[in-house]
Amino acid sequence: MFSFLGRFIAKRLDNYHTRYIVTSSIHPIYHVCFGGMAFSYLVALPEELRHLEHKKHQESHGKH
Repeated sequence: MFSFLGRFIAKRLDNYHTRYIVTSSIHPIYHVCFGGMAFSYLVALPEELRHLEHKKHQESHGKH
């Protein structure tokens, strides 16, 4: 199974390299920017949800 997964990943990376890197496409920059943005959002999401829950709790108890 791991050899299949390794070959699959290697093939995908080769295809990506051929499609975007060799052709000097700008798409890898978009992939890094949007991927980084999505990753940072997902990492920060639990903390933001805790802040919102804390704010709702304070408002329900008459505190600001």
